[in-house]
Parts: sequence; structure tokens; C-alpha cells
Amino acid sequence: AVEEEYEEIRTFQMDREECGNCIYGFNLFRSSPTTFSLASDVPVPPSYTLGPGDKIRIEYYGNKNLAKEGFITRTGTLHLPLLGPVTLAGLTFSEAEALVTKKVSTELIGTNIFMTLSKLRSISIYVLGAAYRPGTYTISALSTLTNALFATGGVNEVGSLRHIQVKRRGKTIQNFDLYDLLLRGDTSSDTRLQQGDTI
Repeated sequence: AVEEEYEEIRTFQMDREECGNCIYGFNLFRSSPTTFSLASDVPVPPSYTLGPGDKIRIEYYGNKNLAKEGFITRTGTLHLPLLGPVTLAGLTFSEAEALVTKKVSTELIGTNIFMTLSKLRSISIYVLGAAYRPGTYTISALSTLTNALFATGGVNEVGSLRHIQVKRRGKTIQNFDLYDLLLRGDTSSDTRLQQGDTI
């Protein structure tokens, strides 16, 4: 299996090297990895949207002292120690933290909480059109459009790096021009992907 993976990587790189007359920026993907994962110690932004599969660690301190880790369930809830379930799916991390803090402070007088995200869920996205390797991909929930482009090999020989779209629930939410990144280092339009997005 390891030899097959190395052969796949060699073939992938040779295919990229043969395209000497391709558009500017195409060769950027010739040494792209066949897999992509974010480091586990990447800070989670307050705007990160929680969902089923995210693992939350909550620590109570003050009058009550205990710690518990748990996954957000498929119904979107997390079971809080001593308090029961609370719905967190669909909330940003900062909104969820505020909700849990309020619930604990009103129901467990003299107790405060520390909340952190201990494990990120994975999401599935679709890469279609003039992509080098179209298909369905499973990536980290913190992945952005450019992360996904490198993970999937970018565009094919007839693809455009200037007209890359991200669609969410059938609507185009972002038109991305990779030349902004290549020529100016501008990452302002690099969108964080969500479950079911299509590139």
C-alpha cells in the first residue's frame, strides 16, 4: 500500500512537470501533497461555527470543580455536567462560550467555566469542474479554499486560476482569484469552507 501511494505521488508530480505551456500558476500545484491536514494546535477563531463531531472540554471552577470532555452530538447538543444537554451546533465558538457561561453562572452559583475546543470535526466538500482531481474530499473544519485547492491538486490544464467559485446550498458565496494571492499575497478573499460546500 505504501509503494502504491509513492507511485501515485510520482505519477502526480510527473503529470504536472509535463505541462510546460500551461497558464501562469499551474505549476504551483505540481508538488502538492495528496493529503492535507491542519496542525492540531491551530488557534480556533471566535467566529468558528460549532457542529456535530466537535469535541468540547469544559472545566468548572469555584464552588464546583470538575472537568469533562464530550462531543457535540448529531442532534447538536452537548451534555453539561450537573446541568444536562445544551444546544451548541450552529453557534460560533464565542456565542457557545457565552451561552454556557450564562447557564452555569445562573444555575450553579459561584461557579465559573473554562471552555475549549479539544478536537475539530471533519467536513466533506465537493471539487468539480476543471479540477485536476474532481470528487468528494474530507478535510478539517478549519480548512480554507486555498487549503482545499492544494489538497486536491488545483485546476487541470484547461482550468482557470482566476475564476474559482465557492458555492453553498446552491448559491455562489465567493469568487476567488488565485492571482491575488500569487502576485500580491492578498488572502482577504480566502474563504473558510463549511460542510457540503462545492468548489
